[in-house]
Amino acid sequence: MPYNDFCALTPEEFSHIYKAYSEERTAQYQDSWERMRMLAAITIQPYAKKRLTPHELLPFPWDKKKPEHTKAAPAVSKEDALMRFEEVLGKVGNG
Repeated sequence: MPYNDFCALTPEEFSHIYKAYSEERTAQYQDSWERMRMLAAITIQPYAKKRLTPHELLPFPWDKKKPEHTKAAPAVSKEDALMRFEEVLGKVGNG
């Protein structure tokens, strides 16, 4: 992303872009491990006495469902986000 475009982003726009980027990176990371798990299960299965599933062989943290009682952080108002953004920009420009 060009620097000028980055500087023109609102905090809300930046948040959405960062969230999309983070989700894409997480999906790529998990996909590579899912492929490795499948390969390991296929490789080991002929030598196992009982039938193995990839999830039994190599469980991952993201296989577990998150508890529903977990609360998200409170939302920040646009005004507060903008004030914080301008504060950070002021420190960067003066530093």
